[in-house]
Amino acid sequence: MRHGLEERVRSVGLRRKVIVLAGSLVVGIAAVPARAADLPPAPVLDDSDEPTGSGWYLRGDIGIDEPVLRHGRDLGTAMTPPLTKARFDREGSFGGGIGYHWASFLRTDLTIDRRFGGTYKGSRFGVGSGLAFDRADFEATTVLLNTYIDLPLWSGVTPYLGAGIGVTRNRFDDATRSFADVIAPVALPSKTQTALAWALTGGVAIDLTAQLKLDLAYRYTHLGWARTGYADVDEPPIRARSIGTHELRIGARYYFD
Repeated sequence: MRHGLEERVRSVGLRRKVIVLAGSLVVGIAAVPARAADLPPAPVLDDSDEPTGSGWYLRGDIGIDEPVLRHGRDLGTAMTPPLTKARFDREGSFGGGIGYHWASFLRTDLTIDRRFGGTYKGSRFGVGSGLAFDRADFEATTVLLNTYIDLPLWSGVTPYLGAGIGVTRNRFDDATRSFADVIAPVALPSKTQTALAWALTGGVAIDLTAQLKLDLAYRYTHLGWARTGYADVDEPPIRARSIGTHELRIGARYYFD
């Protein structure tokens, strides 16, 4: 009987230990939410790659352009001396466009630019045919789709690099050819040519306000070629090939909310 009494005592003691252990676990689990409530909130990550505002912007630019060209081979005729030298005078430009900022480092825009005031001047000299001078007003309207990589290295100042491709309409107007031994110049018909255009840009944007940026840039734009019509079979047209412009531009970009 004594042995049976001892077994019952040990059994009661074991059950008490199990109950105490289970109670401790319940209390511990119940305390976890209370301790979690005392922890500070999880940090919110700032996705800096997202542009501010809607991302859409309008732009406007003005520029001073220095055109360069490679004139085509022009040997002249029996009546007209061969072309020996050609150049463009400096011209002005203005333009505008609309763009979208896809990320803090990437944006695109569609622009249209108008160039005007550049005068083509060509000199002709031949031993047998004398001396002559070509002159024509040059203008161009260019549409480009541009992509830019922004480099946000400093607060409020953002250097960038860009490239664009599109089309241009080049026109020679009011073209004449003057001969040294003839009083009246020969008029050459005006003509417009459509050509492939491309551009390379480097610049810097300066924040003026949260929505307005000042844009300073250098851009090289390749405009293709241009020519006049024929006056007659003895008068070759004015031809200019591989026309390019070195441009210094100042503009502004306005971002929508």
